[in-house]
Amino acid sequence: MKTYYALLCMALCMLTACGGDDEYVPVEETDMEAPTAPVNLEATTVSENSISLSWGAATDNVAVTGYTLYQDNVIVLDNLETTSVLVSDLEEDATYTFYVTASDAKNNESNASNTLSVTTALTPIAFTETLSEMGIFTGTLSEITPAEGVQLYEINSTLFTDYASKQRLIRLPEGKSMEYNGDELLPLFPDNTLIAKTFYYNIDDRDPNLGKQLIETRVFLKIQGSWKTGNYIWNSDQTEATYRELGSIEAISYIDSDGATQNIAYEIPSQQDCATCHNNNDMVFPIGMKLRSMNFNPDNETINENQLDYFINNGLLTGLSSSSLVSTLPDWTDEATWDVFERSRAYMDVNCAHCHQPGGEVSNFDIDFRFETPFDDTGIYANRGEIEARIQSTAPTYRMPQLGRTIVHEEAVAMLLTYLEAIED
Repeated sequence: MKTYYALLCMALCMLTACGGDDEYVPVEETDMEAPTAPVNLEATTVSENSISLSWGAATDNVAVTGYTLYQDNVIVLDNLETTSVLVSDLEEDATYTFYVTASDAKNNESNASNTLSVTTALTPIAFTETLSEMGIFTGTLSEITPAEGVQLYEINSTLFTDYASKQRLIRLPEGKSMEYNGDELLPLFPDNTLIAKTFYYNIDDRDPNLGKQLIETRVFLKIQGSWKTGNYIWNSDQTEATYRELGSIEAISYIDSDGATQNIAYEIPSQQDCATCHNNNDMVFPIGMKLRSMNFNPDNETINENQLDYFINNGLLTGLSSSSLVSTLPDWTDEATWDVFERSRAYMDVNCAHCHQPGGEVSNFDIDFRFETPFDDTGIYANRGEIEARIQSTAPTYRMPQLGRTIVHEEAVAMLLTYLEAIED
């Protein structure tokens, strides 16, 4: 019996001990260590409305379980399992900042990766089939009234085109400006800049209110870093202009300021002709909007101060504090202010130098007609006889310039002949 009770007590003790083992919960280890920060955050592709991002993986003492993307300091994507992501639904031409953190299973968050600033792309501007679609003018198209955001400008020494009048306009993308880069020639233009020049004759120069004969509107577009040329030809009803790449000859008749009827075989250039003049070292660029050519007080109803100062004060030109920091190209018509040497060099700069300079279309005469070129390096003296003959010629393959005119520019020729005689003395 004693043996029985002893065995029973032993069995009860064993059952009690086993029950205690079943209810035991081990003390859990605590993970307090955060992952390392992700590295080398970069944008791999950028479009108008999206940005693709990638980064180097973080490490952890246990395991990285996900990544969190911050956009402008706000979480936009969480629990990312990969080291790349596409961020969409963005505004075009807008700047965003991004950084990434890593997390582990215990929600320990790493330090931030490098911060990346990215600007989305701008939808490239493009030529349309008709001029009205370009949005350059408002109201009745034939009145060529600049639309909102389109700025009139002028240059003080102009290119001759068979006595045609010209309206010059520029439209910059909203919030953008031209930038002075220390050069008094062309400023830096932002992408999607539009420059337009409309050529026309008054029906009667004695009374401009009688109306205009609109011929062509030449348009420059800066598209993804490169300039493109296009031309819109006005119809006879003056209700629309249509994009065209081929050149043509148009019969124009108008009454000049003396009451005489003038008949012009006006040459509309082809797209290739435009590229011939607006080209240097195989790069297309504008000619007229050099800062020194705009540094004067134009005579128009929208700008009643120095034109460069107007552009600066209205946020159209940045990086330049005053027009006084830029020289002025002489006005070849202003005999009271400039002598014949200055005026003639300015005329040749505007009318001839785009072809006759290093990198220009004409390289076989060893001449450089840029205003800033020292006289001894221009080749003008050595070629003065050739210059004299060509500026008086109307032969298409001999006249100078060959493009842009079909008749002799009488006033300018008189000045240039005086100049060419003076440099012989």
